[in-house]
Amino acid sequence: MKEWQQFLSRLEQELGSDVVQKWMPTVIRFDAANLYLKARDSFQVNWFEEHVRPKIKGLLNNNDRPIKIHLETEKTPSPEKEGPKGGLSFSQTPLDPEMTLENFLAAGKNIVPHKLLTEDSPFNPIYLYGVEGSGKTHLLMGAAHELKKQGKKVLFVKAETFTEHVVQAIRLGQMIEFRKIYRDIDVLIIDDIHIFSRKTATQEEFFHTFNTLHTTGRLIILSANVPPMRLSEIEPRLISRFEWGISLGLEKGDVESIIIKKAELWKIPLSEELKEYLLKNFPKNPIMALQALALRAKGAEVSCVAAEAILKDLLAKEKEKAITSEHIVKAVANHYGITSVDLLGKSQMREYALPRQVAMYFCREQLKWPFQKIGELFGRDHSTVMSSVKQIQKAIDEKKIEAIGEIASNLN
Repeated sequence: MKEWQQFLSRLEQELGSDVVQKWMPTVIRFDAANLYLKARDSFQVNWFEEHVRPKIKGLLNNNDRPIKIHLETEKTPSPEKEGPKGGLSFSQTPLDPEMTLENFLAAGKNIVPHKLLTEDSPFNPIYLYGVEGSGKTHLLMGAAHELKKQGKKVLFVKAETFTEHVVQAIRLGQMIEFRKIYRDIDVLIIDDIHIFSRKTATQEEFFHTFNTLHTTGRLIILSANVPPMRLSEIEPRLISRFEWGISLGLEKGDVESIIIKKAELWKIPLSEELKEYLLKNFPKNPIMALQALALRAKGAEVSCVAAEAILKDLLAKEKEKAITSEHIVKAVANHYGITSVDLLGKSQMREYALPRQVAMYFCREQLKWPFQKIGELFGRDHSTVMSSVKQIQKAIDEKKIEAIGEIASNLN
């Protein structure tokens, strides 16, 4: 137990005692060769696998042999009463039937990526990047639909789902089954690959999965919020592989054009007046409002008065969706590929300090919070917050920071 306590002390110095106390699984039993831990849920398991297990390999027992770590969740049997080993229950992310390549509005910068996915591409992997709402998921799902029509065995998953599968396979000791699922396919499509940031076990497994698929000529299609070279806390060997094929950026489409396209798809007559009503009253998500109208109208023409009555509840919810500090922290953390815990933590490393300053800037600009209130959220004093906001504003004025526009776009 002494070795474990020493290990925890080092971990607290590195990650912060508050973080470790909140996320570290509970010790059930510790003997000469085994440490048994229990996690309360999958989030705690995930945190342990990514932040602790890679550091724990060198932990030795009294006989100078590695201590085996046994991690279970509240729902799994204890080590003393181990039941039958459960099987992996993997399922791919469901494909939206409307997100096809035919329904994608290809314009401007998005024409080339769309054309690339409609043809047999010589590139592998295909890496698409862009801010939220630029059409990444639509294009990836569209490619999945098209490739399945061709008889290909396609696996489409969100990066978060892939990570959950890795954690589950490690916990159940069924990595062989995991590898069979992810490698016995023709095409692997993973959305939001930046989520792999700082997830050591996930990156390790994906590295080998990528190599196996690529060397045997199977297609890999990926998406992220930034180009490969701007991915944060992703291993260089993975980034270099992302650049083996082709990397293409996407941009947000023209909202009016998308509304017109969707109205045609859903067979709802769209007057100029109705279009303006949707854009004015649902600036964040006019497409959702249009879809609600389509479901109620069933092809009939809808006046603005009728639309107002139909969308009354949705409009009330839209007004409630004001930007909060939680939205800001999540948006900034996602952009830089770090966790909200890291963003709100105490580390002064630049990879966390800059995103933290950006988040402070948004709290000041978007929420109009006083410096003291921002300081309370981030655990900093008034003068530190003021200095951080000024630094980001100066960087914006001197055009030395590109993140602000992308994050603001995701928030709004």
